Amino acid sequence: MSKLTCLTFCSCALASILANAQAPAVLRDLDVQGRATLTKEELTQLLPNAKMSRLSPQGQTQIWKNDPSGSFIVSSENHTTGSRNTTAPGTWHISDDGRYCVLIEWKTYGAEEWCRYIVKAGSDYYSTKSDKTLTERVYRLEISK
Repeated sequence: MSKLTCLTFCSCALASILANAQAPAVLRDLDVQGRATLTKEELTQLLPNAKMSRLSPQGQTQIWKNDPSGSFIVSSENHTTGSRNTTAPGTWHISDDGRYCVLIEWKTYGAEEWCRYIVKAGSDYYSTKSDKTLTERVYRLEISK
């Protein structure tokens, strides 16, 4: 096999591996892992004292721990922007319809507020605006005790 043929084959194989290892983008991508939307009762057990981590839409790693009182301090690692890491106070609660709701008071960005369904697929957790629309975007959310 020539070097060019070998290089082409290896490049195609690598591209295939990377495509298959790509993170889920929409809700239907989680179906093969047997996705399940967590109930309000399950969230009530899981989220107090949980360590949370996510990659923000801007590419920043954000970490916090849910205090049972409903508050937390989030730390954002701003390595993608080259600016200093920041922290901000936040609050969390579980809505009546079983969504995880967060309010973060960023000093420089203003308030960030959202409520998301938490979906478990395999051993991973994801947040999503809708747990019914299969084309709804999902975001990986690491949750540990």
